[in-house]
Amino acid sequence: MSTAAAERAVWSAWQARHDRIRRTRRHEMKEHAALVVGALRAMEAKQDSEADTGQVFEDTARMLLKIAQRYGEGRILALLDPEDLAGITPVVNREWARLAILGGVVVGAAVGANLLGVPDSASGPLIGIVSLITVGVLYGARLVGADLIDVMRGQSRK
Repeated sequence: MSTAAAERAVWSAWQARHDRIRRTRRHEMKEHAALVVGALRAMEAKQDSEADTGQVFEDTARMLLKIAQRYGEGRILALLDPEDLAGITPVVNREWARLAILGGVVVGAAVGANLLGVPDSASGPLIGIVSLITVGVLYGARLVGADLIDVMRGQSRK
């Protein structure tokens, strides 16, 4: 059972529930989200190491239900109890690094195409292909390639 979707929801929970947040409050919320994601990853790792996987799946479901209920109640700083977070190492969110790398590669492709004298009619598709490959490398299976192509065309299948 993968908890990737729950992790993404937890990382952005503090942004979705509030408009403006003081800087100190934002830090607390990000810190709690990092601990909750760490707890989710620790629970997911137990699936491969514990002998009784049925019990691990039940514990994972209980944890996910607790997070969902508290999120629905607006308790963003109490998604899990302190005893659930005891001994958990907080996870580091490196989304900003992925976005910086993606931006650098796209800008580098555009500048490189210009410096190499690639015709304008070919530089657009070249930059698009480089962007798609970079997104695939950085984000893996989280983004579907066909959806990215639709976004670039300005279309949506949904």
